[in-house]
Amino acid sequence: MRSKKFAIVGIIVLALSPTAFADGVAQAVDGLESAVDTLESDVNTLESQIASLQTENAALQAVITSLTSIVDDLVEKQGELINQQRCHSRPGDLQADENGEYLAGVDWSGCDKTGLQMWGPGVGGAETEVLVNADLRFANLTLASIIGVQMAANLEGAVLKNANLAGSNLSGANIIGPDGALYGKTPTVFINTWCPDGTNSDTVGGTCANNRTP
Repeated sequence: MRSKKFAIVGIIVLALSPTAFADGVAQAVDGLESAVDTLESDVNTLESQIASLQTENAALQAVITSLTSIVDDLVEKQGELINQQRCHSRPGDLQADENGEYLAGVDWSGCDKTGLQMWGPGVGGAETEVLVNADLRFANLTLASIIGVQMAANLEGAVLKNANLAGSNLSGANIIGPDGALYGKTPTVFINTWCPDGTNSDTVGGTCANNRTP
């Protein structure tokens, strides 16, 4: 009788085992699906964070580009201000040595000095109103009146159209003649210029190179 009971229990266990196994598998699948859902949620969160960071990075790049442009503009304006200061400097801003000789003259290279009015000490101007060792390369001296001034300056490419140099002294000045371009130099432009000796450049070969002194 007892053996029959054991047999019946064994049959019941065998009958229930597939169901329990299936339940276990289902639970495991549910667990995996839950883990997958969690991972997908985490991935979505990360993707959202990455998208947000990319947006912030793009905004920062735009700010950096804007700031770079502003800095470039400021540097350009600073350069312009430095040039303006240089072009508006006076010869008297420079110091002479103990012998009264100017070690370095005013730097007006490339400056627009149209209509400059300048008188040397011999005609009522200050002792510092000299252009000795001055850098006047490519300076625009159109309509300038430079009277009685020592002008041992570099005049390469300088424009002296309709200028008056009466009584000034161009001895030692670097005057580039019309053929200067052949030697890699830019000619000094004399057009209707009154030379130091009172002659007009148009009547003496278009230059004051041979009429340097009063």
